[in-house]
Amino acid sequence: MSAARWLLASLRPAALAGLACALVAVGSPHQVSAQPPAVPAAAAGELPSDLALVPGDALAFAHVRVADVWKHESVKMYRQMFAKAGPKALAALDAQFVPPPSTVDRVTAIALPMEPGQNQPVIVGVVTFTVAFDPASVRQAYLPDAKPLKSGGKEYYTYDKDHLAVHFPDDKTIVFGDEKGLPIFLVHPAKAAGSMTAAIRQAAGKVLFAAVNAKKLPLPPELEHLPPEFKPLLQAEFATVSLDLAQSATVAARLVYATEADATAAEKALRKAAELARMGLNQPRMEAEKQLYPKQPLLKPRPIEDLPVAVAAVAALGALNVADEILADLPVTREGTALAVSVTAPPWATAYFGLSAVSAGLLLPAIQKVRGSAAQAQSTNNMKQIALAMHNYHDTYGGFPAAAIPDKNGKPLLSWRVAILPFIEQTALYNQFKLDEPWDSEHNKKLIPLMPKIYADPRGPIEMGKTHYKVFVGKEAGFDWKEKHKFTDYPDGTSNTIMAVAGGDPVVWTQPDDIEFDSKKPLPDLTKPFGNILAAMFDGSVRVLNPKISKETLKAAITRNGGEVIGSDW
Repeated sequence: MSAARWLLASLRPAALAGLACALVAVGSPHQVSAQPPAVPAAAAGELPSDLALVPGDALAFAHVRVADVWKHESVKMYRQMFAKAGPKALAALDAQFVPPPSTVDRVTAIALPMEPGQNQPVIVGVVTFTVAFDPASVRQAYLPDAKPLKSGGKEYYTYDKDHLAVHFPDDKTIVFGDEKGLPIFLVHPAKAAGSMTAAIRQAAGKVLFAAVNAKKLPLPPELEHLPPEFKPLLQAEFATVSLDLAQSATVAARLVYATEADATAAEKALRKAAELARMGLNQPRMEAEKQLYPKQPLLKPRPIEDLPVAVAAVAALGALNVADEILADLPVTREGTALAVSVTAPPWATAYFGLSAVSAGLLLPAIQKVRGSAAQAQSTNNMKQIALAMHNYHDTYGGFPAAAIPDKNGKPLLSWRVAILPFIEQTALYNQFKLDEPWDSEHNKKLIPLMPKIYADPRGPIEMGKTHYKVFVGKEAGFDWKEKHKFTDYPDGTSNTIMAVAGGDPVVWTQPDDIEFDSKKPLPDLTKPFGNILAAMFDGSVRVLNPKISKETLKAAITRNGGEVIGSDW
């Protein structure tokens, strides 16, 4: 995701190999000596331009010196393989894109600290180049319709099609993110002192370096049930990992704790985890041995087609034994409040680490895309749970809920999102509401901050107590403010009628505020803020609608009894 098309393309796995090929021009075989690249440490008070953009209070960052790694002796064989394309092919690739792909130097991903109520950090990518380029030529080539905006006095450009935002700090650097996140990054003080300051300076001397302020990182739900003996590991306040390339690759990790007692407990937990990991090697070892050692003595040679399996078994046993040796004598030391682990790879594995570092650098621009895909999968699951709750409500009460819980005069008081709480395992929260009072009564408004996680769309920054999950309300739509509908009220078919969508402006989750539908009136833009329309159907399925869907087709899918034929763009 970036201003340049080749960087946009790098979000797609198939293009990563092409970008790696382009890097041949940065370090072609005749330019590389047998010595590892010298990575200069930052001079006092100086940092490379990309690292200078990392705030001292950042949540995390990852930095890869792609060009330096690509020049290293360990990846020489891969350079030579790509070089076989020939100088004409490489020159053609450079001539067809701006900036030239072969001039990629370093790639950095930065995550800002999360604010209260925010479920995802703002993440931006920074790509630096070895040769200056003209930002205007980049904009003209790839962002002709980009909108120039300012944030924190810095100019940036938005690309509506992909909801991208791009900033050019200088003529060798591109900063990119989503249209909401990049403006936040631009106003965040880059040189703010914080726990990340020392790590930023360390990164300047490494070919690969990553750091995370673990204390500020939310604990993933799957780790909440970690056995007690391993939980001391989770008390780390700061963590770093780095890669040094010399004759052999050395991977070093460091976990920093609040006290020496915490570090001691974590070391004990780490060694216990290593013991369990060694036990975990037994099963794959047995599988490899099964492929290599027959139960009965062989009376004749094995079929030739068994050779690849047998060779793979020997390689697997060798790798498992190397892992077992490392785990048996875990190279961990305690230095005051910190645990340090350093592993030097054998020569045969150094090339793997070198190529992995290059791959990591090329994948960093895709981090926002990966997060987006994971977030969309979670949002899809949220909508499936909402649809299931609607069906369970129907089974219990003989109809789907009305769009609102009304008072005795029919005035909407609370949203359907409150009505289905007992069906999303939130009965205790449901019982706290006064159902005869409006959503913003003195009592009920205190419950707004308690919005269930299922109503938070993870694809974008979450506003406290607000949701993007809404239904259509109207005489032709799937819901009515007062009346409940049964399955028989959907003659167009439950698989052809939209139950709920995720999009448009967020609303307070308890408020009866949804999308008023009239087939004769225009619809709001539901592609914002996520770039697409995620819809749950009345049959319980969830689908991503065609971003180019016509208004006629969308309206036909919203109506429950219009009898329309849904268009081919559905």
